[in-house]
Amino acid sequence: MITLGIDLGGTKIAVAVVADGAILAHERVATPRSGFEDVVGAMVGAARPLLDAHPSVHAIGIGSPGPLDLEAGTVLFAPNIPGMEDAPIVDAVHAALDLPVVLENDANAAGYAEHRYGAARDLESSVYVTLSTGIGGGLFLGDQVIRGAHGVAGELGHTTILPGGPVGGDGHDGSLEALAAGRSIARDGSYVFGRTLTTEEVFALAQDGDEKALRIIDNAAHLTGIGLANLVKIFDPGGFVLGGGMTSVGPFYLDRLEAAADTYLRGWPRPSFRLAELGTDAGVIGAAAVAAHETA
Repeated sequence: MITLGIDLGGTKIAVAVVADGAILAHERVATPRSGFEDVVGAMVGAARPLLDAHPSVHAIGIGSPGPLDLEAGTVLFAPNIPGMEDAPIVDAVHAALDLPVVLENDANAAGYAEHRYGAARDLESSVYVTLSTGIGGGLFLGDQVIRGAHGVAGELGHTTILPGGPVGGDGHDGSLEALAAGRSIARDGSYVFGRTLTTEEVFALAQDGDEKALRIIDNAAHLTGIGLANLVKIFDPGGFVLGGGMTSVGPFYLDRLEAAADTYLRGWPRPSFRLAELGTDAGVIGAAAVAAHETA
């Protein structure tokens, strides 16, 4: 089954024709900063030549940052894309390209690609976790994306880990993202060292043996491991697929995370921990795969 995937990001739009997880043709363009109509124009402009060259494409999937109203096909708010408030993206793309259009959260789309065609392709159930500036996730069972009653299932980063802790972007205190995401590591490092530091700089200091930086990384890994252990007790996945920029640090960080998860999983089934395999193509492959599934 051949579908078109669109991965809408804050700086780029990736578009690809996909068949069973394989990219047949692709295009990338910059994401306009000038409002919803221009964003749709860029998506359509990149998609149309691919559709002309592949007339067998029968549906389009869009992976978009959110929050989203999946039933209405609307982007309620995309914080890194100006003008994307209450944006009827499904209707607009359908009107321009005259094909069925399916909207999905971008993290869910990337995770679905890993579940069906990437690191978790041999598992019946998996959880995708993106460890980056923020912390996101997605739950998958068989060929299903588990969205929940309101489309917010799998939001691991917004689970409360430490009541009374730092306030996160959702306005609640003590979320995993507010405590342990890349932006939080940079915040803590800047405070501890009294100068502005990036996440990468804090990791570099820790790897060089700085005790204060190492405490920050240990704390972030420990809290993330608790979050993953909690998910095991709720969802019991066959495995976790870990993606995002923080995984590039490798065992220095990931071994700490797994050790923390193991501490809180004593006596419980232990899922596998795997690195994402599909890289930057995961979003567009997953968007196309969701469209294939939803319109089959």
